[in-house]
This record gives sequence, C-alpha cells and structure tokens, in this order.
Amino acid sequence: MKHINNIILNSRRDKLMKTIKLKFRIGSALLFLFGALSIVSCDLEPQERFEFDPEVSPQVTFGSTTAWEWLQTNPKDEFGFMIEAIRLTGLEDIYNSKTENYTYFLMKDGNWTNNGPGFFSKEFNLKNTAGKDPVDVFADPKVDLNIVKEALLHLILRDYVDQGPGHLKSLDVNYTFNTLSNDVNNKTMTISRDWNYNMQLNAADDLPPGNLGKINSSVGFHNYIFSNGNTVAHILNTGNNPKMTRRYKFGEPLFKL
Repeated sequence: MKHINNIILNSRRDKLMKTIKLKFRIGSALLFLFGALSIVSCDLEPQERFEFDPEVSPQVTFGSTTAWEWLQTNPKDEFGFMIEAIRLTGLEDIYNSKTENYTYFLMKDGNWTNNGPGFFSKEFNLKNTAGKDPVDVFADPKVDLNIVKEALLHLILRDYVDQGPGHLKSLDVNYTFNTLSNDVNNKTMTISRDWNYNMQLNAADDLPPGNLGKINSSVGFHNYIFSNGNTVAHILNTGNNPKMTRRYKFGEPLFKL
C-alpha cells in the first residue's frame, strides 16, 4: 500500500512540475513578445490627426473639360438657372478658366427657386419660380443682375479648396477664404468641415452681423475636378438646409453707426 501511495504522489508531483514549466515557458514567450512590440512601437511614425478618407477622393474628374463646358450640358436638367445667371452676368470666362486655381460653389435650380430659402425669394421676394423658364424669371423687373453677379462672385474662391485636409486641416474649425466678390460684405467666405467631411459655408459665429441674419449653406456634393486639376467645384445642398450662402445684404456696410 505504501508503495502504491508513493507512485501516486510521484505522479502528481510530475504533473505539477510539467504545469509549472509550461506556465514558465508561456510567460517567457509573452514577455519576449511584449518587449519586441515595445521596440517596434518606438520606431513608428506619429499618426496624423486625420487620415484622408477614401470617400473624400474626387467623385468625378473631367480632365481638360472646364466647369462652364460641363454646366452647359445641364447635368440631370438641374442647372438651368445657374447657366442663365452666368450668361447674363458675363462670367463665362471665369467658369471657363483652364489655368487659374478657382473653387466654384454651384447652385442647382432648387437653390434658386425654393420659396423660403431660395435666391429669388430671399433677394427679390420673387415667389413661385420653380418649374418656370429661367429666361422668363431673370427677365422679371424685380431681378437685379448686379446682385446676381455679386452672388456668383461670392461663390467663387481665389484658390483651389477641396474637402480634404489640405486647407481644412481640422474638423469643425472655420477657415477664411477670399472670394471674387468686390462687395464689402462678401469678399470673404468661411468654410468648415464636419466629422463626415461635409463642407459648411459661412457658419462662423464671429462674422459681422447683417440685416439678413445668419444664413449659411452646406455642400451636398464635393470635388468635381475640372481644367486638368486647376479648378474644383462643389454643389450646394438642396436637402435639409438649402439656404443661400450669403449672410449679408449686398452693398450694405458691415456695421451701421
């Protein structure tokens, strides 16, 4: 009986020793692995705060085609008013540029004709223009083509600005850009970029107050690349916030004494 007990004890001791050796080997292996990872991590470059999202890449690249050439095809029959506005104000050459670094913000017909926030309603109190011929609407005596021209010039930047981190380095920060407008209240535009990389125009709280209040607009479609990469266009949203981008009445001083 004593001999049998010794055999059992020896067997248990052997199993215990094997378990201890196995745990020691596993612990040593993990320690080596953690040490290796620590060494490698020291050599890693710091991560950028924002990585360029694949969805931010150009939606459409048109080669040498200019923005004006593309607009004249009236894609999806949504730019009739934009085309007519450019023609009537004589801005074809600016939209047709192949060498300047411009950024265009384009308005679909809904941005012009919506009764509440649309351009004709806001600027000229001209209602029910949706579905009408752009030629007839622009011929209305209420329409001031000087205001139309300044509005278009305000929607053109003197630099190439896409929705990526080149100019808009941080999210939810308003950056200021110069426009082509000579109007005292519309020479600059602010642009911010949200967590989903959507651009928001003129949403900065520190812009001077105007008699039209805070009016801003979001971009619905980004990065239409024209003129061999020299110009880029973005299309304003006509969904939840189809407001005009202009914040101030044209020709009014920044501050009233």
